[in-house]
Amino acid sequence: MTIKGEYNFIYTTLVKDERDIIGIIAYGLYKRQKIEFIRNFEVKYGKAPTDDELKNFHDISNSQSQLESYRLRALELAKEFLETSLAAKANELEDYYDKKASDEIKSAKPKFWFGVAQGFVASFLFVLFIGSMVFFLQAANLGIKNAIEAAFNVQINSISK
Repeated sequence: MTIKGEYNFIYTTLVKDERDIIGIIAYGLYKRQKIEFIRNFEVKYGKAPTDDELKNFHDISNSQSQLESYRLRALELAKEFLETSLAAKANELEDYYDKKASDEIKSAKPKFWFGVAQGFVASFLFVLFIGSMVFFLQAANLGIKNAIEAAFNVQINSISK
């Protein structure tokens, strides 16, 4: 990059187009480093650096290895940001679905016991129905008196007049 007067064209080197997020972050890193250099210079010398005094900074910051370093650090920052964002979203979704599942389980409990009671009543009625059918079939074959005596293990005495 060439420096003309007080201008440095590093932005066009780091940022390929307006959608180049990594380049924009890299440029931000460059600007942060430049501000840090200027502040340190002011603390050390008690004045802002001149264009000539910034030339060494510009030469180093525009070197190929430094430009690659800005982009690599920008990639790391973007990756960290995405990982943090995704982890936060994953935790948010996990909390949401844990609560939703817990609420559904809680609301299903009364329905569960109602279902158990229904099953018990249905089973009792089924057994009663089958028992009645067996008794009536046995009564049809043996007669009602013999069927009652066999079912209840009793002796029915006839009353004669």
